Amino acid sequence: MSASLAMLLQSQLDPTLTAHALLAQMRSDWPDLDPSLLRLGEMPAEDGQGKADGGDESPMQCLEYGDALIALMPIPVQIGDDIDQICAHSRLWPDATPAPVDYAAHTIVTVMAFGQDGQDTNLVAQAALLSRVLASAIALSDSIQAVYFGSANHVVLPGLFRELTQATLPAPMPIAWVAINVGARPDGVMTGHTRGMDMLGLMDIEIPETQDSAEEVFGRLTGIVDYLVENGMVISDGDTLGASAEERIRVVYGPSALDPERQVMRLQSEEVPQAKPGTSWWKRLLN
Repeated sequence: MSASLAMLLQSQLDPTLTAHALLAQMRSDWPDLDPSLLRLGEMPAEDGQGKADGGDESPMQCLEYGDALIALMPIPVQIGDDIDQICAHSRLWPDATPAPVDYAAHTIVTVMAFGQDGQDTNLVAQAALLSRVLASAIALSDSIQAVYFGSANHVVLPGLFRELTQATLPAPMPIAWVAINVGARPDGVMTGHTRGMDMLGLMDIEIPETQDSAEEVFGRLTGIVDYLVENGMVISDGDTLGASAEERIRVVYGPSALDPERQVMRLQSEEVPQAKPGTSWWKRLLN
């Protein structure tokens, strides 16, 4: 089983955000989804007896799409992370919009797929389904103040997220799923890294140091993210990426500089050895 997860930060819990309402909204929003596969679901209980729509004993709301279970769990507290700082660093949170630091509740939205015949789940497609659910929930409730992807540690303005999903899906939308962070160290050396690729079954990327500008680092990371999302983990440990005739970039798998417990792809610049100049014709004659 694999799971994709995000959170909806809310001013308050909204009792109108039910499985029945979400089912109707998703069918309206996403006509390309097979309506026969989208239905009310059941969350298995400890005794094996689940209840459709969460039942009267649980606040959890459940849908199913094919072999995927969609679960929404409302929780009447904050998540504890520093939302002010996360909003300040998110490229999908406008600077002019205040961070929702006073939000009072959140809903965990999870899509869980149960692979068949030993086949791996398509995590990019699963993230797309999760995004459809989030976008439809935004249309249903005015209580939603932010969409938070914990794996990427970044937030998206709800209205912007819904517009992005409607304009992009079913194509992948890594701009919403993956955070790309670029900045200079205290010594002025430029660095960059991604967060959130693990939700897509991919490795995050880190550039520990580079002489490139912030714009060049952002462009390089964005290009590699898009390439991996499209093609999978086709860049192996030790591979080199051509940057120019004078420089090459080697990919090294190893512990993250920010979190040693995580394995990442580090991009290390290497100078291309210059060929030694040939011996002049007159020296060859003398020798």
